[in-house]
Amino acid sequence: MQPELALILTCLFVTIILIVEDRQNDDISKTVWILSIWLLYSVSKGLGYWFNMERTIEEGSILDRYFLLILVIFAIAILRKRNFDWSYALKKNYFVVLIIGYMLLSITWSTFPAISFRRWGKEAITLIIAFLLITEQNPYKAFHSSFKKAIYIALPFSLVLVKYFPQYGRAYHIHTGELMWVGIASQKNGLGLICSFSAIFLIWSLWQFLPEKNISSKKLQILIDSAMLMLSIYLLLGPRRTLTYSSTSFFALLIGLVTIILLKIGIKKGIRVENKIIIIVLIIIFTGTFMPFSGKIPIKELPKMLGRDATLTGRTQIWNALVPYASKKILFGYGFGGFWTTSLREQISVSAHSGYLDTILNVGIIGLLIFAAFLISSAKIIAKTIKDNWQEAVLLLSIIFMYLVHNITESSLGHLGSFPSSLIVLSYLLNNMENLKRGQTTGRSL
Repeated sequence: MQPELALILTCLFVTIILIVEDRQNDDISKTVWILSIWLLYSVSKGLGYWFNMERTIEEGSILDRYFLLILVIFAIAILRKRNFDWSYALKKNYFVVLIIGYMLLSITWSTFPAISFRRWGKEAITLIIAFLLITEQNPYKAFHSSFKKAIYIALPFSLVLVKYFPQYGRAYHIHTGELMWVGIASQKNGLGLICSFSAIFLIWSLWQFLPEKNISSKKLQILIDSAMLMLSIYLLLGPRRTLTYSSTSFFALLIGLVTIILLKIGIKKGIRVENKIIIIVLIIIFTGTFMPFSGKIPIKELPKMLGRDATLTGRTQIWNALVPYASKKILFGYGFGGFWTTSLREQISVSAHSGYLDTILNVGIIGLLIFAAFLISSAKIIAKTIKDNWQEAVLLLSIIFMYLVHNITESSLGHLGSFPSSLIVLSYLLNNMENLKRGQTTGRSL
């Protein structure tokens, strides 16, 4: 098949399944499209790359800046139309505000304050876009719809790029020359990340149809979601068709599945899981933080089980190179967005391959503690809703555990605007929704 024809057919297919999804959620406003576009942007290569306007990481992309500016202008206009109470919402979502505020403060000690400020702008926009979700009539349903739309676009277009546009959808390992599928993402593990989080959401979504009596009316939706699930697994297996192709993403998916199963069992048995969840979150954060500094892997057989060597494909070497930098400014870091430069990426790696170490490099132990408190608070708030809203709680808790585990050997922690941090922010705001609704009853409008 000619690449152009494959692209046209993919566009038609995606358009059709988006129409089907839209009709299934006709009670949701069109505002969810802004959330979907933002989520899609957070998982994809920047616009500067697609339009061949990419520059160094210091210069950034002016096209991406204008795109985000337009997106946030639309978001603010909608929030104004809905009479959004900014002061009340900011107060109730203080953890996200604290993180963004601390990032802004850290710019004062950044070596490159102008660059740091530009990068900080993307984080600040995250909160504004996320506020759209809590102003929806049915925020949970809006969350599902926006994420599903992003999945319906990301997966098929990743496939067509991999198969028919290799200059965009494939890459080769800089040292080994190994073929890697990247799709719409910027690198192999980025595509794995999209696939694993899409898979857990689609599995959960299909699971919701099982108790329904009138399941025949949902046949088309079930068929589409099943096809997308198979596509996510296919892309996750990579060109070698192995479960360990993107080991971290595969392991994160397993964690998500185990979380869903164990929580379901715990709910059936009436076990109080709130305290246990907090303890597990603390253990994962502690492990992820100290692994780079110790250079040791807690479960020695784990790399072998995941088809990797004892260095986790060179990650321990990257950690050894970065730990001295982190130790020099362990308390406050180098300022948000003030550590990574083009030269450092060329010398060491494109990232720390540890979200916990990357966060320390940017905003220090203080910043990591704030992020840890935010994640613990998110898990705690969600765990409290298990009794009354267990379906949603199971999904969101599985996402949090996947996120925590993924950041042990990959980097997304410390950046609210990147995927899947964007999902965590939405999850946090969703579970503050009831507090915000109570504000309406006292005369505050959202």
